[in-house]
Amino acid sequence: MLLTTPDGLMKTYLKALLFTLPICLAGCSTIGDNLSSLIPGTGGVPSKLTPPTGKPILTLQAKGVQVFRCTVDSKGPYYRFERPDAALYEGSEKVGTLSGPMSAISYKDGSSIISTRVSAWANPSDSKKDLVLALLSAVPNDKPGALEGVRYIQRLDTKGGIPQSNCSQTEAGKLLKVPFTAEFVFWK
Repeated sequence: MLLTTPDGLMKTYLKALLFTLPICLAGCSTIGDNLSSLIPGTGGVPSKLTPPTGKPILTLQAKGVQVFRCTVDSKGPYYRFERPDAALYEGSEKVGTLSGPMSAISYKDGSSIISTRVSAWANPSDSKKDLVLALLSAVPNDKPGALEGVRYIQRLDTKGGIPQSNCSQTEAGKLLKVPFTAEFVFWK
């Protein structure tokens, strides 16, 4: 049996299809990142935060503070980021530090790296309070050890680290330390 429809109704269906198809296809272009948390093995990490090469070799937990300084300029007073200052843990054992304006990471065996931001994604849990998730490139020192050959670092599962108030002109130069925790995954 062949189904037929009045000519005007068929034109309406075609117009609706032609109008909605581009919208549906545009939505598909971002669906990978949005569904990554539902796909086994991705750990819910947005694809833009996955290094282009390598494999994870070490995961450490950071606990410390982000240090900000009250700055006054043409924008008015605000807290400007200065540096992190945190201990790095493997389980309950302190194994390293994260510190300084270059976000230097030192491990207990003497190996160390400095990092720079490659890309970032606003933390889905609370972007007003939590640091952004980030993929960082790593520059290792020449000492052998656990961090030797590390090329990328993922900063994940962040909690805290963002100032919750503004500073005033009378507070210019004042330091603010904001507690934070995060997971750092090192890739070779």
